[in-house]
Amino acid sequence: MKKKDIRKLYYDYVIEKKKAPVSLKKFLKFSSMTKSDFKEKYDHLSEVEADIWKHSLRDALCSLRESAEFAKYSCKDKGMAMMYTWFEFMDINKPFFKKCSFMQGPLPMCHLMSFKKETKKFMKCLIKQGFSTSEFKDRSIPAKHFANFFWSLFLVNLKGWNKKKSKKKNEEWMDAMIEKSMVLFFDSLAPNLFDAFIDMLKHNRSKK
Repeated sequence: MKKKDIRKLYYDYVIEKKKAPVSLKKFLKFSSMTKSDFKEKYDHLSEVEADIWKHSLRDALCSLRESAEFAKYSCKDKGMAMMYTWFEFMDINKPFFKKCSFMQGPLPMCHLMSFKKETKKFMKCLIKQGFSTSEFKDRSIPAKHFANFFWSLFLVNLKGWNKKKSKKKNEEWMDAMIEKSMVLFFDSLAPNLFDAFIDMLKHNRSKK
């Protein structure tokens, strides 16, 4: 059995049972798999769930990159599009994400390292692109530090999404939360008045 088939069975389990499997035994009974078949691909159930998150993000990013409109976006708009696309995907698959084990109680994000890596990889590439086009101000701070900041804001939005109810005002609150967090993030990268002042001083000194 392929990994993608195991992921599909895990997804189906959560949708049908309205909760994540609490033991491998229960999942194997539901999926009609043997323990040896499962262990050939995964060591633990948490790895299956982490793989679902990672591959879902990859699919969402692939869909964006295949869009002709996305290619024309500024780096800032690409980042905004990524966030809205991911949370829209979570809304569509709410019966799964609301019940999966990673969203129960304090988010045990240590199990989502592969998802975190994919998220930060996308943002680091976007930041470097913004530096090269001068959309973002290169302040000699490594892109990985900005990517860590982005990940922190991503978690804030993820926790907010997990708490919100299916009401219009909460949907509007979530949209505004994503927008405000992304404005904060990209404002930290954008050239500001201080940068313009320094550039003016440098230019003034250059003629001496």
